[in-house]
Amino acid sequence: MERNHINRTSGRHGTGEIGEKMGLVSGFVLQTENEPSLYITGDTIWCADVKDALETYNPQIVLCFAGAAQFSSGDPITMTKEDIAQVCKHAPAAKVIVVHMEAWNHCSLSRQELKRYLAENNLTRQVYVPDDGEWVK
Repeated sequence: MERNHINRTSGRHGTGEIGEKMGLVSGFVLQTENEPSLYITGDTIWCADVKDALETYNPQIVLCFAGAAQFSSGDPITMTKEDIAQVCKHAPAAKVIVVHMEAWNHCSLSRQELKRYLAENNLTRQVYVPDDGEWVK
């Protein structure tokens, strides 16, 4: 019998007062036999919850919501390029796919800027940034 698991994870949708007001974050780890495990971070920044999920589940694929989205004041509420680097550092064997880029007008991190950062930090083999509408196999 095939075993399938969906595990809920937590995160932080910002820091300080904004992070508190944004409320709970849900990410998910999907596991099934004969398929790579997938961690969907949800709308979170790099935080202890994300680190714990990476350590607990050791996913083979990590789908990160990035774009460094933020309001007119306060810190980002989704992952920045530095946050993506932290995911890579703590899950060096995982393939990382970055989505949620340029999807909202409050996303300050462009695909082009992220790709440049990834190249400068030797992360292009680990991280993929798909274009809008692109399918990833």
